[in-house]
Amino acid sequence: MHTQRAVLNRRMAPPEQIDGAVNIRFFRQRRDATIVCVYLFKAATDKPFLPTTTQNPLLMLRLSWLALAMLVLSDLSSLAQAPAKLRRSESFFGVHFDLHATEDITDAGRTLTREMVDTFLRKVRPDFIQIDCKGHPGITSYPTKAGYHVKGFDKDPLRIFRDVTERHRVGLYMHYSGVWDGKVATARPEWAMVRANGEKNTQKISFFSPYLDSIVIPQLKELAGDYKVDGAWIDGDCWAVETDYSEAAIRAWKQQTGYMDVPRKREDPHYAEYLEFTRELFRKYMGRYIDAIHAYDPKFQITSNWSYSSHMPEPVLNNVDYLSGDVTPQDGVYRSAFEARALAPQGKPWDLMSWGFSWNGAKMPMSNKSTIQLKQEAAEVIAMGGGIQFYYTQNRDLSLKPWLSDILKELGDFARARQPFTHKANAIPQVALLFPTRSYRKQSSSPFAGPPAKLPATLYTLLDNQLPVELLMEHHLTGRMQRYPMIVVPECQELEPAMVNELRNYVKNGGRLLVIGAETAKIFASELGIASSEKKEEDIAFISAAGRLGGIRSPRLNANLTPDAKALSHFYRSNDYADRLDEVAASVRNLGKGRIAAVYFDAGSAYADYKSPALRDFIASAVEALQPERKVEVKGSHLVHVALNELKGRTLINLINIAGEHTNRAAIGYDQVPPLTDIRVHIKGKPARVRLQPEGKDLPLRYANGITTVTLPKVEIHSILEVIDP
Repeated sequence: MHTQRAVLNRRMAPPEQIDGAVNIRFFRQRRDATIVCVYLFKAATDKPFLPTTTQNPLLMLRLSWLALAMLVLSDLSSLAQAPAKLRRSESFFGVHFDLHATEDITDAGRTLTREMVDTFLRKVRPDFIQIDCKGHPGITSYPTKAGYHVKGFDKDPLRIFRDVTERHRVGLYMHYSGVWDGKVATARPEWAMVRANGEKNTQKISFFSPYLDSIVIPQLKELAGDYKVDGAWIDGDCWAVETDYSEAAIRAWKQQTGYMDVPRKREDPHYAEYLEFTRELFRKYMGRYIDAIHAYDPKFQITSNWSYSSHMPEPVLNNVDYLSGDVTPQDGVYRSAFEARALAPQGKPWDLMSWGFSWNGAKMPMSNKSTIQLKQEAAEVIAMGGGIQFYYTQNRDLSLKPWLSDILKELGDFARARQPFTHKANAIPQVALLFPTRSYRKQSSSPFAGPPAKLPATLYTLLDNQLPVELLMEHHLTGRMQRYPMIVVPECQELEPAMVNELRNYVKNGGRLLVIGAETAKIFASELGIASSEKKEEDIAFISAAGRLGGIRSPRLNANLTPDAKALSHFYRSNDYADRLDEVAASVRNLGKGRIAAVYFDAGSAYADYKSPALRDFIASAVEALQPERKVEVKGSHLVHVALNELKGRTLINLINIAGEHTNRAAIGYDQVPPLTDIRVHIKGKPARVRLQPEGKDLPLRYANGITTVTLPKVEIHSILEVIDP
């Protein structure tokens, strides 16, 4: 009797004794009809199976199995209709909790209860949650047998989370730190990376160590086998990688390259090659643990945080199940817009994580973001077709903060209302911004550093001009250029010769190409009609756009143009139209069936340093000179970002209000975003209807000269226009 009860308790009931009333509720909420039938079978063939209790013996004695069976059967029809647990590829809205547990925790799980997790899931209704497992300190918050865990457990927190999430059919994923493992690096210093100066790295683990076979893979197998978790989100991985100068690393470098010298700083010969050597070590390392856990449990879903993103801009080669990243907490609106566009074209299910609080190290106090702020960040992500998750920390004993439920419910409701019009949508080709991987990696100082600020800032200038933009890596754009009415090449020092040749042919065949930057323009000198040029070092100059002058500090290319190239504007020596220099600031030239334009200074870098209406409008004038074909034009405010998508045969125009103080470094939070009013949307063609979503309201249309115009009286945060064809 006791043995049978113990077996069933391990499958269904909490490890601690709970009263009969709670158990009945547990049975009624169970989403596994097979296990319920096991209980009914026991009731019909054996002595009554009731948990013992000293708190309510009369209730337990009076409760018959017939009554219990009736209670369960009354719920079977509703349980059978409960939705199946979603895989990550189908998930849309999630919540991330982590703690980065430290070894001195002695009461893990003390105040965590099943009721706490149950209440949270019922209220917030996420598709998945991610919880603490092993953070950067290298200490697990579950009782691992394969590494180092916290000192004491009041309960097993992971077991509680797994039991309750499984009951609700909510995916459970682990926040697990990979390359960054402070405990192993200090306890086993021979496994640590070695810095260029010969010092042992006290945080990062060498790829030549037994770390994967001794710690990572055994722990992943524990999580998959013992706890049946759905997957893992490996943090502290690609973005945390440093160059390794251990004896094993140096030996491998010499064997692979034949170089006897070891580059230790960016100025050294072959340093860029040493970075690529390190990247390849990481690719193999990541592939090993992914393939190992898939071989052990093919249903286990795993990713490495920021893999194949702006930190790792390359084709997806390893068998990751999904892509993800946590957007830096400062200026999350613009950062979300950038990172979403880096992940969207990679061909994998993806989501991005918004931090629920602002934090930037010890000098900045942690401050919770408002729901308005987080809705803006979410809008930038879901407008590109991805999923969204929100990040808050767990309490020190791994319990949850009850007050988060209301906030996350509001955020979830906002996202869910838009899910039918955004999730897995694909961008309709309009403007492609090239991600020049080769050039940026040659200038990089670390293996997987994010791109220089000039690339995101170039995207922001285009978005701030209401252009629907995709960020495409070189492997995305190759062979697909003709789909895009306009391509933008940002500041870079070089491009692959094959890429330059394809861009040249793209223009000749009717494309529109905008080239930005002093060095970049030199790459396309022949196509731009530059007869001769002289690069001028960084200095202050002024530009003119939309009837006003604005200052810049940038290198400039003083280009002498051939007669068939047209100067669009000039530089000025001072803030005075009478002080014009004999230097072209931008030009345009017809080439074959297409057109190419150039901006002869580093406009992206300038916009990264100081957002200026003059800079924004200067880029707009260059775009206007190219006259690209536009399916959609939005007027009425520069504080709206536009994403033009297709989803299940529907055309959807996303309008995102980006007002607010998110770009203000001194403002660690804000709770007001003024609505945008009278936004005019011009749509090419004559649709039958244009419906405002998620409200489901048809809008009045005006049609003239092949263009349909719709006016939105107000855009609060994120409005979607569903264009319905005749």
